[in-house]
Amino acid sequence: MSQKSTFYKLKHMKILLFIVGIAAILALLDVVEFYMPMEFEDMSVNRHSLYVHFDPVWDSYPSNIVFDVTSTWNKSNAVLDKSQRFIPFDETIPDNYGTNELDSMHDKSFVRLSHQNNQCQYNFQPHHYRSTVDVIRQNIEVAMGLQLTTDPYNIQFPNVKNTLYSDAQQESKLPDAFAHFIPICMINDVSNFDYSVRIDDKTLGVNLYFVPSISEYESYEKTGTFFYYTEPGCFAKNLISHSGTCSNVTQESGIMIIIPDDISRSLVKTTLNIYEQ
Repeated sequence: MSQKSTFYKLKHMKILLFIVGIAAILALLDVVEFYMPMEFEDMSVNRHSLYVHFDPVWDSYPSNIVFDVTSTWNKSNAVLDKSQRFIPFDETIPDNYGTNELDSMHDKSFVRLSHQNNQCQYNFQPHHYRSTVDVIRQNIEVAMGLQLTTDPYNIQFPNVKNTLYSDAQQESKLPDAFAHFIPICMINDVSNFDYSVRIDDKTLGVNLYFVPSISEYESYEKTGTFFYYTEPGCFAKNLISHSGTCSNVTQESGIMIIIPDDISRSLVKTTLNIYEQ
């Protein structure tokens, strides 16, 4: 075996060990994070997850989607109404871990594990809530180029376009795709929001829209059509990873994420971060 060949094998082995090491660290952080919850003092934060399993009527069957959503908005000195009170996580209540629900979209059924922490209740802390280890993970992703900032509140992803198929093809997939609605948490009547979205399936593009209310999501469920904010920055189409800013967002608004019914992997994770300026 030549010296050059040995050198390249050692180089490739070091790269492989580095990748395995990073994966092991991230896995360890997930375990440690479970036991180290931490609350931010100057911001209101809500985090929720949604697990979706498609029934056989979907082209994506038997695939699954996990949505991981974090909303951060400014605290107010005013008295918060009942819907925005602090709610600690009670591990003795089974429903806090989620309940299975049968739902449908475009007359296609699916099962979702719906957590009861997706409303604007500030500083809600499930067991796996953001903590010191999240910051460590964030710094690792910044070093790897997967995130753009070390700000623990305002997480930003690089802008990566889906290049496997055109925007026109993406549009043709939307009428019968899958959508998830996320309410926007805010105290003021009008505000501006930074956001970032990422899907870990590189064969798909994700669409994101700021919409005036959940009524648009309900319209999309039934008809495949809806209205959304058309101002620059308030929507993103056919992207694998993206960050942006939407201005002049009003109360009752939300974000709708749409993923084409063309998933080939067994599990796809979609991450969304929303940050009030």
